[in-house]
Amino acid sequence: MEVGWIVGTSLAVLILIAGVIGLLVSRQNGRKNKWAWWFILFGCCAIISALINLGGM
Repeated sequence: MEVGWIVGTSLAVLILIAGVIGLLVSRQNGRKNKWAWWFILFGCCAIISALINLGGM
């Protein structure tokens, strides 16, 4: 296992969690938050990319 995969996946999960928290907080306050959706999208894409790269090893 490579360390880069672990670091990349951990960073993607943190970004995904930040997006979900930002989305929940913005909905609680009653306003729309575009950056939270972008964080969620980027986190999901990064995790999918990591899984594809892990399978190609």
